[in-house]
Amino acid sequence: MKTLAVTTERLGSVPEVIEYLGALENAYNHLYAFELLVDEVKESTPEYPYWSGRRKQTKSLRRISNPVRVILPTDRLALVGISVTSPGFWEFAGSLNPLETLRKYLSDRHERSKDRKYREAAEAERMRLENERLKIEVVKEQVEVLRKAGVAEDRIRQALTRHLVEPLGQVDRFQDVGMIESAELRDDETKP
Repeated sequence: MKTLAVTTERLGSVPEVIEYLGALENAYNHLYAFELLVDEVKESTPEYPYWSGRRKQTKSLRRISNPVRVILPTDRLALVGISVTSPGFWEFAGSLNPLETLRKYLSDRHERSKDRKYREAAEAERMRLENERLKIEVVKEQVEVLRKAGVAEDRIRQALTRHLVEPLGQVDRFQDVGMIESAELRDDETKP
């Protein structure tokens, strides 16, 4: 089994830690739901693009308003380890694809923001836009699957906003204040 180790520069107050864990779980749950939506489209589309005669059929994504309801009990995010030394880490177990997407997003965002404090205000706005693009970049392959399957662009945008942009935006704040430094996937038996 794989785990996600999220390194931290600092822990935070009890309310901050509670909010941090909630934001991370929410992001994981939404990434899981998005992966499920993409898998459903793949399974319902033998070949894509899907053609019926000469007209391309538009596929629809179902709306998952509460991602927790679609997560298998064995795939729920679980906190499996904490190290409070400096640097510390939080270690989580869950389904591989959402963990990998979360790792990639956090790592890419960390690399792009290393020297953020030396940038000017105009650069900060560019950085915000770059972070929005990163949220979508980590699921680029899944977006292509949806497009090839004929899912309407507005439905793709809605799903991306609901399951990626908003939940990952909640996690961004904790990376900005040093509660998340970086992230890596580990084999369960590879503990520091």
